Parts: sequence; structure tokens; C-alpha cells
Amino acid sequence: MDVPEAKRAKREPRLDVVARMLDWLIAAGATGLDAIKVQATPDGGVGVASGDAGIAPGEAIASIPATCVMSVGRSAASAVGRACNALSSPPSPEYVLWLDMALGRRDESHASHPYLAALPRDAPDVASWTAEELASLAGTDVGAAAADANEVLAAEHERIHALLGPAYEVPLEEMRWARGCYLSRRFPPRLLDAEAPSAGAPGVLLPFFDLLNHGKGTEIEWRGDGQSVAFAAGADGIEAQAEIFNNYGSKANDELLLAHGFALQNNEHDRFALKMTVASGDGRRTLGPFYLRRGGDFPRALWRALADPTGDPVSSDSDSPPEIDAEAVEVLLATLERKLAPFKR
Repeated sequence: MDVPEAKRAKREPRLDVVARMLDWLIAAGATGLDAIKVQATPDGGVGVASGDAGIAPGEAIASIPATCVMSVGRSAASAVGRACNALSSPPSPEYVLWLDMALGRRDESHASHPYLAALPRDAPDVASWTAEELASLAGTDVGAAAADANEVLAAEHERIHALLGPAYEVPLEEMRWARGCYLSRRFPPRLLDAEAPSAGAPGVLLPFFDLLNHGKGTEIEWRGDGQSVAFAAGADGIEAQAEIFNNYGSKANDELLLAHGFALQNNEHDRFALKMTVASGDGRRTLGPFYLRRGGDFPRALWRALADPTGDPVSSDSDSPPEIDAEAVEVLLATLERKLAPFKR
């Protein structure tokens, strides 16, 4: 699945502002950027290619200083960050970063303005799609997640905007842009600082490196020491005048679509989520999600839920799938048919 044609039409390379961002990085101490090429890609986006000499295995492609990295910590120390955190009920660190991004894109005096001005005019994540585009995902988990994300952001923005007043006024649409750019471009903080948490911590934005497109199976090497972060070629190196790819990880299409706005055909990591609603005492409870993975084993927890909906499908003393009757199998097949119906139109 690719981006809708309406979104594709809005993707323009904007190589002039990207060039100004590279000049800003070089002036700040970045290295290696003079040996690579930033160019338009066939789908209307931006990509990075090696020079005439190529890049040897293990050779650093580029390095950028930590002073050019955007993070929740840096945004918290900004004027808008201090104003947000002075509130009796401050917003999340990520919200502060998004607000800082939205303000910095229009403020040429902002420390990260050259980077923010070079970001796409339209965020690629699904939650940033128009209402008409989101309608194509009606009845899917991805569509529901995007709608929920937009409701949460709208409520939080209304609350914080009323408390901050006009000094930091930003339209909701610009906040959605900032959130989408952040979600689609964030990197784990450990790439910059090995002491950073490996999971659960807010991501960081690495100018230039977020121009690298996803390449399945690409070998990459990151080097960070808290002062700078570098990207190096894998064991095969990179041929002359070849596109330089990053590797977004072994992600299913729902994850790629939610954050990046694209999906991969025949994605070997794809999955399908199922939930079960069962009677529980005087009410009902939902079990799951249970993930059916392409080429993977049938989830044992789902077998247990079908066999005994009132029990705990996660824990069991036995690794063997329990016996289930034909009626339970029919329920499962009917559920799958209902979930797949939106894709058969």
C-alpha cells in the first residue's frame, strides 16, 4: 500500500531548504555532508546518495553535533518549555517538543529553524491525513488508532492553549504537523547517548539522518558519544552514486502506516490483530489483541481464549494448544471474515 494520490501530490522535494539545512549543520561542525548528494526520489520525496567514490565498509557516512539534535530535554529548557512546565498540570514532554517545533518552524531566530523549515509541509503519518483520506481506513485498527490520536491531541491542545494564552498560540493543524514529523522521524535516544534508556524514552530528532529512506535488510551502524552521532556503512559498504538507506526495523505494516504513512507489499513482518469480547460476571471484557503473523505460528493465547474465554489466555502451565470445538473455530473464522471485509471492496 502506498500513500494516497492526494498525499503523493503534496510531496515536493524542496531541495533548496534542505541545502540550507545542510549548510547550517556544516557550520555547526557536521562532517561528511560535502561527500554525499541529496536528491529527489522517483516518488516525489527526498533521498541521500553516495558520491563518485562510494563508501567503504564501516566508513562513516556523516556525523552531526549534539547541539543540532532536537529532544524533549532541549525543548523543556526553551522559553515555551519553561512556560508549559510551570503550569499546575503541565503537558507531556512530547507535547512540549511538538509545540517547540511548531513555533520554531515560523521563527527564524529559533536555534533549530533551518532544520524545521526543511521538514515536509505535510506530515506523512496517518493521523495527519485528511478526513476524506482517513475514511478509506474506516473499520480498521489503523483508522481507529489515528482517530483516537487526533481526539487526544485536540483535547490536550485546547487545555494547554487556554492556560498559556496568546503568547504561544499555535493552530491545532500545526500541532498535528509537528506530531506527525516527530513520530515519523524520531530516533532512539541511545543513538546519541549510550546511557539513555533503551525502551520507553521519548525519541530524538537527528537532522539529515532523517532524510534516509527505509531499505529492507539494510545493515547500518550508529556511533554516538553524547557529543555527536555518526552513521556508518555496513559490511557491504555502499556503491558509488547509490542511494543510502536506513533501516526502520522489522515492523508490521500497521506500524509503518501509522508512523510513516507507507506500507510494504508482502511485508514478511506483517500481522493482523484480533480481539474477543466475552461475558464476565455481570458485564463484558475484551481479550487481546492477539496477533496473527505472516508465516508465524497461531498464537497460543488465542487458542486458550477460544477454549476457555473466562480464563486467563496469557498464562498457562502448558505450552500445548488446548482442544477447541468446531463452534469456536467457526467464531474465529467469522471474526476474521468481518475484519477482512473492508479490504475486499
